[in-house]
Amino acid sequence: MTVLSLVYTFAFTQRLTPERIVNYRVDKAAELPPPFTPPPDRIEALRTQGIEQLKNPIQRIGTVVTTFVAVFCFTALLAALYLVGVLVFGGRINFWQSLSIMFYAAVPIIAIQKLLGLVLLYLKAPDDIHPILGQETLVQDNLGVLFSPADHPVIFVLATSIGILSFYSLWLKYTGLRNGGTKVSSGTAWGVAILLWILGTLAITGLTALFPSFIS
Repeated sequence: MTVLSLVYTFAFTQRLTPERIVNYRVDKAAELPPPFTPPPDRIEALRTQGIEQLKNPIQRIGTVVTTFVAVFCFTALLAALYLVGVLVFGGRINFWQSLSIMFYAAVPIIAIQKLLGLVLLYLKAPDDIHPILGQETLVQDNLGVLFSPADHPVIFVLATSIGILSFYSLWLKYTGLRNGGTKVSSGTAWGVAILLWILGTLAITGLTALFPSFIS
């Protein structure tokens, strides 16, 4: 997961250029409402620092470590949430089983998103790629293609949660929980997978409602 993420991120940065990515990000940060707006004297400093970081070879090497730590910590957090969910629904599972299940469900999704994203990255014109939305993947397998993120950011985010990879991820989590836990029924596996999928979607939608300009 770390290697695929790093390869895609490196190719994405080279394709779109550090200047375009950082300028877009900083310009959007400057449009945030108070108290989230950076001070005027900080805007240009953020722009300069951001471009230097993306071009710095040492910084890129450091990204390997930070990406690995971020991937592991985020997956461990998800494992803890699924562990609690299974226990609440009356099942039995330990943390290491839950962590293994999370990686089992995540690896195929990441592989598809990053590998297909790399292909699309070089098929599309750089000007047609969103500097923020494209950072994870360019695969569009969901209902988000029906809405404009600039005109309907919240609806767009909700629509992106309904797609082929989303349902495949749900099935992988169900399968992992059903077979990887000590005592997890089919109903418990589906209940936990669907509940946390809904909560995750609502959390991302809430953040989008607060900061809609970043995906416009």
